[in-house]
Amino acid sequence: MKLRNRFVMIFSVLLTVLIAANIWYFLDREWEASFYPTSYATLYYPMDVPTIQRWKKKSQRELQVFFSWKKNVKQWQILCDGKNPQIADGMNPVFKIADDEMTLHTYTFSPLPEGSGPDAEVTLRFYSKEFYAERGMQRNDVYIIKSNVPYGEFRQYPVKYWVDDYRYVSDKDLIKVNQLLHDNVGIRDDMSTFEKMEKLTRFLRRKLKNARGVPKDDFRWMNPWLIYQEMAGGTGKGWCTQHGQVWTFFANRAGIPTRLLLGARTQDNDFVYTGHTWAESYIKEQNRWAFVDLAHSHIYITNKHGLVLNTAELLHLNQVDAFDSTFARIYKDWEWTNLPAESGQDSIVTVPFVDCNRVVKNEFSSHAIIKYRRPPNVEDVRNIYTGLLKDATYLWGNLERYLFKPPLAYSFYPTEGKRTYFIRWILFYSMVLNTFILFGFWSAPKICRKV
Repeated sequence: MKLRNRFVMIFSVLLTVLIAANIWYFLDREWEASFYPTSYATLYYPMDVPTIQRWKKKSQRELQVFFSWKKNVKQWQILCDGKNPQIADGMNPVFKIADDEMTLHTYTFSPLPEGSGPDAEVTLRFYSKEFYAERGMQRNDVYIIKSNVPYGEFRQYPVKYWVDDYRYVSDKDLIKVNQLLHDNVGIRDDMSTFEKMEKLTRFLRRKLKNARGVPKDDFRWMNPWLIYQEMAGGTGKGWCTQHGQVWTFFANRAGIPTRLLLGARTQDNDFVYTGHTWAESYIKEQNRWAFVDLAHSHIYITNKHGLVLNTAELLHLNQVDAFDSTFARIYKDWEWTNLPAESGQDSIVTVPFVDCNRVVKNEFSSHAIIKYRRPPNVEDVRNIYTGLLKDATYLWGNLERYLFKPPLAYSFYPTEGKRTYFIRWILFYSMVLNTFILFGFWSAPKICRKV
């Protein structure tokens, strides 16, 4: 019994120390240390489009390709230069390549039935080991491959993974939002993504015209529908963060998959190098994420071919000031009265991005860390902790983000996310394990007496 009491005392003290360490580490954290580094591929190649993971040689003229996709394809039709169709089964189809060497061929993989998804196109040039042997080099068969779909084995998420379901907004309020989108904004299911974005931008910019300013503390734990109502009603002001939350909320409710992004870098939480919030909306017509900034009326940015550009692409372009061939689709309102465009105020125009890229040039510096927020789209806890007691979603969202769902980060600089979360996990799970051990010591004598 004395030995048991000694163990109980030791683990009680250890549990107290671990609880204190967890609390101290939470309160003393640097906000920008919570970013978890990831790759461009993970952020921008979702499972919604086919991805080639790897290749396997079955024989010299027969290859197997391994696809990753959220769809389970039963059969593929494979064309070589638009002819000689082959039918292959499953997600790892086997097909024959052309008989000649050194000739570039294009292989088109079309999922069946026809129209069930986008094609994957591969160009392939074959060099046999005999070709190299004749020239005095000992080498295996070589297949030089290019594709129009992502290639490689990396962590992928479906687009819907980033979409907040807003279950913390009441069903009654969500019905109101849906009615507003239909009756006031004019959103219809048969509209293209671009049409929806333009209508929604015009509506929100008008409603939030006089809502720019310092947000009150309560906005940190209020849901975006309530934030919108206060900003539109004149009882609340908002920074870019609130505009980003409002856009993300309404866009998702309008059927436009959208995620919230934050660009930040601070030192000791007081010296701010960069700080802005915006969103990315998924353009299903192009299978691409598009940068969107409601706070400055940017609907999307395109390159000279009309393809929308994402945040990471703009970040890279900004480093070499290479915006000459980019264009902004923008709502020309009170903020852009001097914007050179043929259309007048209260119109949606396409202009050279260099005419309206001030915020991107300032905020997308080499110092920026781009944070991709996973739902729920509630604010981060910063200094004021009473909000954790005011809203259950705010409480759980921050605890989940703190421990289990770190915001993914893209940056030119190394971030401390992996080290930070390793320490958090060690402290948290040590506390959990210690609690179970302590409970076991307390329960053991009682169980034995019953037996």
